[in-house]
Amino acid sequence: MQIFFPLLLLLFFIAVLFCFTLPCIFFLNKTGSIFSFWEKIIVGTVVGFTGFTIASYVLFLLKINMLLIPAVIVLDFLSIKQILSKHISIKLYPTKQLIILFLIFTIGIISQLLVIAPSGSFSSGGDLIFWSAHGHDGFWHLALVGEMNKGFPLQNPVFGGERVVNYHFFSDITIANFSSYLHFPALDLYFRLFPILFSLLLGTTAFILGKKVGNSFVAGIGAVFFTYFAGSFGYMVTYLQSKTIGGETLFWATQIQSSIGNPPQIISSIIVLTFVYLTIYYLATKNKVLLLFLIILSGSLAVFKVYAAVVVLASLAIISIWQIIRERKTDLLKIFIPSTALSLILYLPNTTNSSSFLIFEPWWFIRTMIVAGDKLNLLDWELRRQTYIAEGNWKRVLQLEGTGFIIFFLGNLGMRLLGFWEALRLFKKIKSDYTAQLFILIMSISLVLPLLFLQKGVASNTIQFLQYLLLLMGILAGVTLSVILGKIRFILAKIILIILLIILTIPTQVGLIHGFYKNPPIAKVTKAELAALEMLKNQPGNGLVITPSYDNNFRMSEPTQPIWAWSDTGYVAALSHKRTYLSDMEQVDIMGYNYKKRLKTQQDLFSTNDPKLFVNILKENNIQYIYFPKKRSPQTDLSKTYLLQIFDSSEVEIWQVI
Repeated sequence: MQIFFPLLLLLFFIAVLFCFTLPCIFFLNKTGSIFSFWEKIIVGTVVGFTGFTIASYVLFLLKINMLLIPAVIVLDFLSIKQILSKHISIKLYPTKQLIILFLIFTIGIISQLLVIAPSGSFSSGGDLIFWSAHGHDGFWHLALVGEMNKGFPLQNPVFGGERVVNYHFFSDITIANFSSYLHFPALDLYFRLFPILFSLLLGTTAFILGKKVGNSFVAGIGAVFFTYFAGSFGYMVTYLQSKTIGGETLFWATQIQSSIGNPPQIISSIIVLTFVYLTIYYLATKNKVLLLFLIILSGSLAVFKVYAAVVVLASLAIISIWQIIRERKTDLLKIFIPSTALSLILYLPNTTNSSSFLIFEPWWFIRTMIVAGDKLNLLDWELRRQTYIAEGNWKRVLQLEGTGFIIFFLGNLGMRLLGFWEALRLFKKIKSDYTAQLFILIMSISLVLPLLFLQKGVASNTIQFLQYLLLLMGILAGVTLSVILGKIRFILAKIILIILLIILTIPTQVGLIHGFYKNPPIAKVTKAELAALEMLKNQPGNGLVITPSYDNNFRMSEPTQPIWAWSDTGYVAALSHKRTYLSDMEQVDIMGYNYKKRLKTQQDLFSTNDPKLFVNILKENNIQYIYFPKKRSPQTDLSKTYLLQIFDSSEVEIWQVI
């Protein structure tokens, strides 16, 4: 039965309060009066979500996951008892500032949701529809969610019979728990409910960090503005080229607002902001509760987003060594060593040959940005560079390379370049201020790594390192903006500055939303196919399913493609809760599996017209079901085999090996 969405949202946030926020507030209250009521809510929710996820994973491994809910209830009881025994002071800010903050949050959250929430919903005809890449990425995460409800060790839903390796799956654990224990619909959890929570937490953590660093409410507002709306300068290029506004990834990096469609990315951003914020307080108080929270946050990053873990832990290592040399103190080392140990404990069991994923390829992003047709398309630039190299004219080579770097750097930053002012102030006190060191190091490492390394499988994935530079530069830009506004005495001048800033900042976000909606949904799972998948889901056991291999040349005439014609996805595994023999090859390749033998088997099965060979292939590979759209039917006449047809419609057939 469908629940009215506002009611579903209310129930979801009640669950968030009791599962994440209250258990963590029990510990936060032991820190004294360090944090305000609202700061406890924000920090408590972030750390509570992280702790809940780790606890879920550990209890799953120990096969005592039934203890999760009782443990949460006990902590809720202790927290409520503690709260009732104390006087709660809720500080309200001036009304005008609150109104501005509320408007920015409302517009920012809605803007983020516009590019994910419509996906995974049903059309008036009953089809499940998707925009953008959500039909691919969303189904991979939903397949993992379904797999987690079967227990650990986690099996790969799109490469049946193998464990999930080399993938940070922690972002899906809590979705699985909310789906399994609290019975929230998985589609709503992934595409709407958790995105609302993550967007809210992204903005609130940006606010409290900006307010703390800038020591003003306005700095917090500025940090929220740049976090939600700041994009690249790609729109300037697209406008000059084609009089259109777009170009979010023209300089390669996706922007912070787009991370809503990438759960590991947005969660890692929230954790990084909270980590930096709590580190400031920990260095001032040396509070043991904060130390524990910092270890939980930084130690879990590797299994949410390994790029974030590399950046944060590398920064921590350098600062820890510097503190030991400078002061003979180990406050930061107390975070680094346990965090690294926790990272390894959580990460290594689910990883194989991780070192082989990186390729040393300096300047690849800058060179491809310059020559690629969907980027700057300046082939003449590259020809000049090669000519100068042949001539030995290294001065000109360095000039071109340096200019390319500046375009890459400033182009990706957009109006966040205002953060240079605050970054310079931090740099001036970098020798003695560990917070300044943390900011500078995270940003520097985030910039340097993608300039040097690519990832095997999908080379451009390492550009995700750059997200943490953009994230913290947005915070610093907000602080700088508050300083500038504080120095301007005339209201009209302030208004003009803000309007100009908005005009220069938001076109990327506007272009993103326009590009999202200018066309109809890109893919769909039809009502008829949903019925087939429901039938398959209801079959007993975890039988392996084989589907046709994806054909990139097959296209339907309709604007919204059937999901199987649009892309190679894990939709069968996600919606049937059955493992597939081979699907979503891009994801399989990224994770490092050798899938070529299975691909050949899959192609041989659907191309042979020999019934005996057909059945032998199925049995040799322990396949129990064959699922296919009728337009991708196998060449074999299945009526000449002893397979049992368990579903037949105008669009789909399912046969069972008996």
